[in-house]
This record gives sequence, C-alpha cells and structure tokens, in this order.
Amino acid sequence: MRYEVNVPFEVATPVSQSDPDVRSITRIPGHLALTPDPAHRGRYELRFEVEAGSLRDAMDAAEDLWIEYENALAHYRPRRLAEVAPVAR
Repeated sequence: MRYEVNVPFEVATPVSQSDPDVRSITRIPGHLALTPDPAHRGRYELRFEVEAGSLRDAMDAAEDLWIEYENALAHYRPRRLAEVAPVAR
C-alpha cells in the first residue's frame, strides 16, 4: 500500500534551487515535491510517498526517509514543524 507524507519544515536561510544538494533530493526515492510556503518566508513543505504493509511500517519508513531529506538539506538547518504522518493513498 502507498502512503503520502507531507512534512512542513522551516530553514535558517531560504533554500536555493540551484544548490546541488537541493537538486539531489529529487532523486531520493519517493520524492513528490518541495514547495515553499508563500505565507511564511523560510518555510517549506516536503511531500513524498512510501510503500508499506501497515500504517506503523509506513511511519517507520517515512521517518527514515525524512532523515535522508534532512541530511540533503543539512546546510539549511531544517527544523520539522510537525510529526511525520503518512496517509493512505
């Protein structure tokens, strides 16, 4: 079963789309979108999907995948604003 995950986060400095690390996140499996929040400078929403047999497995997979995204964005010091909460698609 596929689950979609939306993770709002904020960064210390705005994300540069020309940064190779930022461009690399599109190659991480499951990546769907990285969208800036127009109402709040420095806030973004990362959307990705995981495949799992249960909600619990999806939560674990989403946490692991968030860590990969977090590492790719480490230069920007991302701070997650909400818990990872997969939703069945």
